[in-house]
Amino acid sequence: MVKVILRGPLSNTFGQSIFLINDDNLISVLKNFDKFGLIIDQGKVKPGYIVLVNGKDSRLLDTVTLGDSDVVEIIPINHGG
Repeated sequence: MVKVILRGPLSNTFGQSIFLINDDNLISVLKNFDKFGLIIDQGKVKPGYIVLVNGKDSRLLDTVTLGDSDVVEIIPINHGG
């Protein structure tokens, strides 16, 4: 199972900080717990979030096929002006 770790205020929003999900597709994994579309919209990660796969920014990876030992971290980008 893929381990998904929610950082910052996301753990409060989703009621827990760690999810274990049995899937090998990154977007499917994220959709599995993001039922209200806070992080995913039309099959893409919304602006304002960084998604790391095993510590690497998912936007820099050519393909993302997940395995049982993979860790996905979702980090909200909080900033003010």
